[in-house]
Amino acid sequence: AATAAAADDVAAPAPLEQSYEFHTPGSVQEPTPTPSADVVFRHQTAEGAAAWEGVKVTHIGDGLDTPVRMAVVIGEFHNVLMDDCLDDARASAEAVGASITDVTWVPGTYEAPLVVRNYLRRDDIDAVVVLGYIEAGSTLHGEEMGATCSPIFKGLELEFDKPVGMGIIGPGATAEQAALRVAYA
Repeated sequence: AATAAAADDVAAPAPLEQSYEFHTPGSVQEPTPTPSADVVFRHQTAEGAAAWEGVKVTHIGDGLDTPVRMAVVIGEFHNVLMDDCLDDARASAEAVGASITDVTWVPGTYEAPLVVRNYLRRDDIDAVVVLGYIEAGSTLHGEEMGATCSPIFKGLELEFDKPVGMGIIGPGATAEQAALRVAYA
C-alpha cells in the first residue's frame, strides 16, 4: 500500500512547450514566425557572385513561365501534427511561387506510393510532396515502412522525371521529437 501511495504522489510530467515556426528554403537553421521568400544565398550577393563568374547557377523553378503545381499526399496518422505540416507546406510553396492544387489523405506513409504514382502520371501535376509521421514503436515495423517507402518514392521521381519531396518525420521519432520537427517536414 505504501508503494501505491508513493506512486500516486508522483507529479505528471509537464506538457512540452510548443511553438510553431515556418522554415523557408535556406533557413532551416533559422526559423521565423512567418514564411518569407527573402532567402538570399551567397552566390546571389555582389560579393559572392564574383566567385561563381562563368558558372551557370540555377535554383529549381528558375525561369519557369508558370507556377509549379504540386500535389500533397499526407498520412492521417496523428492528424493534428499532419495538419500543421500541411499548413507549413502551403506557406512554403506560396513563398516560392508554387501552388498546392491537390491533397490526398491516406491512412499512413505505407499507403502513399500508389497515390504518388497516380499524381505523377498527371500532366497537371509538376511535383508531389509526401508528408507523414512514422513513430517510434516497440517493434521494427516503422523502420520497415521507412525502408520500403523511401526508395519507392525516389524510384517514382526518377521514373516520371518529376520531383517527389519527402516530408516524413521518422521512422522512430517520438511524439516530442515529431512536434519539434513539424516545420522541417
